[in-house]
Amino acid sequence: MTMENLNDVFGEDLNLDEPLYSEDNNIIQTPDPDNFFGDDESFNEGSNSVLNEYLKSRGLEDYKVTILDDNQDEKEVDFYELSKSEQLEILNSISQNENDSDLDDGEVNLLNHLRSNNLSVNDFLESYKQSIIEELGIEPTQNYDIDAYDDQELFLLDLKNKYDLTDEQLVKELEKELQDEDIFKTKVDVLREEYKQLEDQYNQNQQIEFENQKQEQYDQFSDTMVNIALQTPQFYGIELEDNEKNEVLSFLLDLDENGTSDFYKTLNDPKKMYEAAWFLRYGKESFDALKNAYESEITRLTKQDKPGAVRRTTQTNGQTNSIHDLNF
Repeated sequence: MTMENLNDVFGEDLNLDEPLYSEDNNIIQTPDPDNFFGDDESFNEGSNSVLNEYLKSRGLEDYKVTILDDNQDEKEVDFYELSKSEQLEILNSISQNENDSDLDDGEVNLLNHLRSNNLSVNDFLESYKQSIIEELGIEPTQNYDIDAYDDQELFLLDLKNKYDLTDEQLVKELEKELQDEDIFKTKVDVLREEYKQLEDQYNQNQQIEFENQKQEQYDQFSDTMVNIALQTPQFYGIELEDNEKNEVLSFLLDLDENGTSDFYKTLNDPKKMYEAAWFLRYGKESFDALKNAYESEITRLTKQDKPGAVRRTTQTNGQTNSIHDLNF
């Protein structure tokens, strides 16, 4: 373990170059930074008061730790009975766990918000920026494709689109307009605004078309799921109640503010995705096995509890048996 590792474990205030003092301020020992824990096979309990305090502060009362033995069974042992490599491994794991969980409540809430709303960090920052812009009443800056053209290029582009002039004709027209640059600038500014309006209208139409396509796809998907729910009275012998169908449809179809369903967010969890995949692959077989086992047990118990049938026999002379001759 290097000096940097030790500082990571025990904190920035640990200075192995300074002597150790007793309560009455007498020097107990001047430690060797390269041999802080000694030459023993393991860290020695009696000579490591700093390590003792560290273990206690991390909840290791009486220096007891839980490890896995060769049979992978949990076993509680004394920290100082372990080898030095095992002790270092435990100290490193404690430090790593602290680093992994070193989050305050605000950070935890932020992570939970991102996960529950299926947001990336960039999505969240963009949403936060927009909320600030709206709150302050700042007009957002919009980039237009037409701004990639300078004034002269825009003027030539407009002439080309409107009149289909040759290159020579375009140059002549530009030269005439540039004779008075102020008027030319005014004309081009108006022209640029017209193109921006056309670009805005185009983008708006594209967005409307995109939203309509999304809504149409969602409506088709929703209708399909509702029809399947209506046509599915049971799963694997289990009758489905109407409220169950409604809850499943809500889980599948209800969307949050970002257009994401709880079903989609659940499948973003790798464990849930694996669980769903397992159920799709083995669910029917498992339900059938449970159903067969249940029915077999019911049949066995029914036969076991049912009393024997009373049987009346007749004698060879045709006379009816008495009650004493009834066979059970």
